[in-house]
Amino acid sequence: MADEPMVPIDSPIAGDQVAEVNLPASANPNSPYAWPKERKILSTRVNRIDGPLKVSGRAKYSYDVKRPGLLYGRILRSPHPHARITSIDLAPALAMKGVKAAVTIAKPGGKVMYVGDEVAAVAAATEDQARDAARAIKVEYEVLPFLASVEQALRPEAPPVFDGGNVKASQTEEEGNLQAGFAAAAHVVEQTYNTQVQTHVSLETHGCVCEWEGEKLTAWVSTQAVHGTREGFATSLGIPQANVRVITEHMGGGFGSKFGPDVQGIACARLAKEAKAPVQLMLDRREEHLAAGNRPSAYAKIKAGVSADGMLTAFDAETWGTGGAGASSGFPLPYIYTFPNRRRVHKDVYINAGQQRAMRAPGHPQGCFITEMLMDELADRVKMDPIEFRIRNLPPQAPNAMWREYFKVGASKFGWDKRHATGDPAPGPIKRGMGCAANRWGGGGRGTQAQCEILPDGGVVVRCGTQDLGVGTRTLIAVIAAETLGLQVKDIKVEIGDSNYPFSGGSGGSTTAPAVSPAIRVTVSKALQELATRVAPAIGVPAAQVTASNGRVHARDAPSKGLSWADACKRLQTTPVSVNAAWEAGLSASGSSGVQFAEVSVDVETGVAKVDRILCVQDCGLIVNQLTAESQCIGGMIMGVGYALYEDRILDRNTAAQVNPNMEWYMVPGMSDIPKIDIMLMNQPERGVIGIGEPPTISTAAAIANAVANAIGVRVRSIPLTPQKVITALGERAGGTL
Repeated sequence: MADEPMVPIDSPIAGDQVAEVNLPASANPNSPYAWPKERKILSTRVNRIDGPLKVSGRAKYSYDVKRPGLLYGRILRSPHPHARITSIDLAPALAMKGVKAAVTIAKPGGKVMYVGDEVAAVAAATEDQARDAARAIKVEYEVLPFLASVEQALRPEAPPVFDGGNVKASQTEEEGNLQAGFAAAAHVVEQTYNTQVQTHVSLETHGCVCEWEGEKLTAWVSTQAVHGTREGFATSLGIPQANVRVITEHMGGGFGSKFGPDVQGIACARLAKEAKAPVQLMLDRREEHLAAGNRPSAYAKIKAGVSADGMLTAFDAETWGTGGAGASSGFPLPYIYTFPNRRRVHKDVYINAGQQRAMRAPGHPQGCFITEMLMDELADRVKMDPIEFRIRNLPPQAPNAMWREYFKVGASKFGWDKRHATGDPAPGPIKRGMGCAANRWGGGGRGTQAQCEILPDGGVVVRCGTQDLGVGTRTLIAVIAAETLGLQVKDIKVEIGDSNYPFSGGSGGSTTAPAVSPAIRVTVSKALQELATRVAPAIGVPAAQVTASNGRVHARDAPSKGLSWADACKRLQTTPVSVNAAWEAGLSASGSSGVQFAEVSVDVETGVAKVDRILCVQDCGLIVNQLTAESQCIGGMIMGVGYALYEDRILDRNTAAQVNPNMEWYMVPGMSDIPKIDIMLMNQPERGVIGIGEPPTISTAAAIANAVANAIGVRVRSIPLTPQKVITALGERAGGTL
């Protein structure tokens, strides 16, 4: 395995973003638990086993948990972007009807750093009482200077707001000889590109229900990590982890923003302790936008050179962005393509706004958008087709780097040969165009443990301390267990989302499928081996020759010689098979690659752009469930449409308050905005399981932006591509200056 191509790790410039995983790019075919070559359920289209619960409203989320005597919590948040707290008086709130508890979160003498920063919390018998009580808390502030935008923070005269400075210089990356690279260039492009701050907009907001029994805490949390959240509660509250149980039966999305109890979770637990009653504290939509994380902005001032024959020669970039109040803004650049001579200098700019958190493919959509826009501009300079230009400048092809092949098969299916040169010459106000972009991601995972029980009545229960964010993990586990035992998916009972189950890591960075799938395969295989040991005498062959398929347990070389699954399990009598096991190397890998194509229509009289269709060509190793893998792609691309055209956290330059912290003015795609989507999933069973949650969202915005430029003949170098930006660029048709 040492010679396997490795997946690159994100540059250290990515700061505290979720890093990709560096693992071999292929699985080990000699693993004793290797995936079957002849698959009956794996890689087929399996409906979600929790689908009926969700469409009928019977699935229970944290918001639906109603414990006896339940109280409701609310948080008081700062109205100021930067202030020192001089006093907090909880007494007026505690004196109000229905109020059972109040706690401070910030301390007098401490600072709040953005509008929405947490100050205190209350619990009351009703939500209205809690909301009124939060407003009754008396807080005195010493208002301090603040920074509402990147531009304000970069000014020489900007007030010093953050310890250590408003701007933090990061690393300089340099390779090759820039001077020689630009000397070899026949054409040079110098432009500035930027992307906006995007919030997560999880359908289910952050929050939990906390209930104490003596010194033991049970918390029903909307989280991407039940074990990580248990650790967070224990550490923050100073209690043993064994005293904490975290449950996430169902979850309505997190996209990287829900890995721990968070401030509201700890406040909820403290309120429940003080009130001696269970408390539910769920954030509202405004709080989600202000304080629950976001994707940082990105800016890049780039000078890049290309030779007359279309080979990249040099790349020199100054980049910056903001992750909010004291948080980083890293992103990989240049992205995918090979610049032999390059330099990049990055800096983080701090402003008084809510901090960034990991968000689906952290850093990659920004790096992809900037690089892919640049690639199209360079292709235009040498008058070369954008796909031919990209293929010339790709890294060598490898199992985790298949862009060269995917661009070709995707172009054929999409009808790329019908693409016109930049600027639709057709008459009328509606202009059409095509664009493309590539993506990459790690997607490896490890460390998951699981338990499998085979019961005397034939029942099979698989337990694992992972969680289903809404992506189909529950079904994935059932598919693998059923395939391994020769049963149907309906025969498997899956129990997940509980920190009392065997450990599994947080679900982020496309690590869940490659961490969980091998653990289930190994655990269930060992359970089958134990069953074989106990029924082999009845079958009349050594246990090593016993296998299971088509609902039977039988001799491997003589399928007629065996027992039905039910009869085999009856021979367990009163003692079930119970096996605990864990992830083993060789069944999963990391490193995925993909490309996307977009076609758009743009009304040059109104500036409104509409995405007509998208084609996604994507690999993810062995496809466990074709249906849920396609669903991941669809969801990622719809998120990419929002990133390209609509979503933008807007702060008031005079108050640093977000002016669109809702679902009315923070726009996300509606049903009518979703284009025709085609997906070509490239099955690579020899590579084992690789995650697919991140890649499909990475390149959508870049492909759309390039398609818009192809349609209207000028380039808008900033997203979202609002009608105003399009109209302005058209007005500056000599190249577009946005």
